Amino acid sequence: MIRVLIPSDKEFLSYKDECKKLYTRVQDKICDPNSFEFICTKTLFYMFIDDTVLVGAIYYFIDEDEKLFLNGFSKRKMFRQNLECLKLSTTWFNCDIYAEAQNRASALCLLKCGFIRLNNNTFRKTTIDTSGLKGRLLS
Repeated sequence: MIRVLIPSDKEFLSYKDECKKLYTRVQDKICDPNSFEFICTKTLFYMFIDDTVLVGAIYYFIDEDEKLFLNGFSKRKMFRQNLECLKLSTTWFNCDIYAEAQNRASALCLLKCGFIRLNNNTFRKTTIDTSGLKGRLLS
């Protein structure tokens, strides 16, 4: 069962060093110049644990255009868990969520979680339910 930890959770400290090492190892691949400490304290940071095994982390932030973006990183060979974590985390927000995929596996994960491709590597997921809105606007 997947558990979610945030930096203020006591148990977060048990996995923090391992998560930091993972982030440092993949930092260039996810194109984030920020330090691990920065993403833990200045973003909405969620660490995902499967039983007692670190899966990875997803963090949300507002970009300069005031759009909600996500970025994340995980251990290799955890695609199924990544899908579960991403699907879960996108339910916590009631707005469009954007992401940039840096590789094919990331793009596939985003697409399988309901994101649509906007251009070569930018994706968006609309989490606002607009069904029925058109009818109300026309009346």
